[in-house]
Amino acid sequence: MKKTSSLPVAMAITGILLVSSLGYSLNSIVRADFSDSDWQLTVNGLVEHSLNLTLADIASMPQTTVYAQLICVAAPNSVLTEGNWTGVRLWLLLQEAGVSPETVKVAFHAQDGYTTDLTVDTAQRDDVILAYEKDGAPLSETLRLVVPGCWGYKWIAQVTGIELVNYNFLGMYESLGYSDEAYIKSVGTTPELPLPPPGPNLPQSSSTSPSPSLSPSPSLSPSPSPNPSNSSSPVPSQTQSPQSTSFFPMDSIYATAVVVIIAVIAITVMLKKRAK
Repeated sequence: MKKTSSLPVAMAITGILLVSSLGYSLNSIVRADFSDSDWQLTVNGLVEHSLNLTLADIASMPQTTVYAQLICVAAPNSVLTEGNWTGVRLWLLLQEAGVSPETVKVAFHAQDGYTTDLTVDTAQRDDVILAYEKDGAPLSETLRLVVPGCWGYKWIAQVTGIELVNYNFLGMYESLGYSDEAYIKSVGTTPELPLPPPGPNLPQSSSTSPSPSLSPSPSLSPSPSPNPSNSSSPVPSQTQSPQSTSFFPMDSIYATAVVVIIAVIAITVMLKKRAK
């Protein structure tokens, strides 16, 4: 009877150890995404002191979550993606650097060379954030500027540099005739300013005007990134799910399996001794 009754106990303890070990392992792996020391965000220009921030530094700041829809001028009648974006308020981060009263524009630079801009007034909005998560999942593009109510070309991804300037800086699409305010009056409308015809440095489109595409063209901007699939195109990349294989290094899985096996063996031996 002792041997029979000890089996459910052994199974229960083993199950608890397995769940606990896997839970700890997965949480550690997800948190490790914020410890990437190779990625940095630089904030400079008309600031009191420049900042060089890791993703962990940004994630440690007070969080803000906003619900927003991303709509691209290439598809003005549809919402490309929507959800709850989590990150740090842009103005809170800029205040950490100290904003000079001479600042006129906030310029944004992406890893692949894409640029955009915001006025100081827009940068101070409570709902303008630098997001690193969407609906609780880390963004594959690391950091994206979220500007609710504005066209997607303002939503620059893979942001690696923010510069405060004292002149009318215009981003890549803004300098070609797109509205600098980029306000969306309603879904289905077009940008406020007429768009120029396709130029040699813009992807050709079947429409009469250039617009950010879902699959960015290499001719749009230089791409120093070793992984060209991680583009800072104004169109959103898909968020990376915590269940993605890139979040589960095999070393961590093996280590968890070894711990569980050892625990099962130890419990089995202990119960056998007690049953004798």
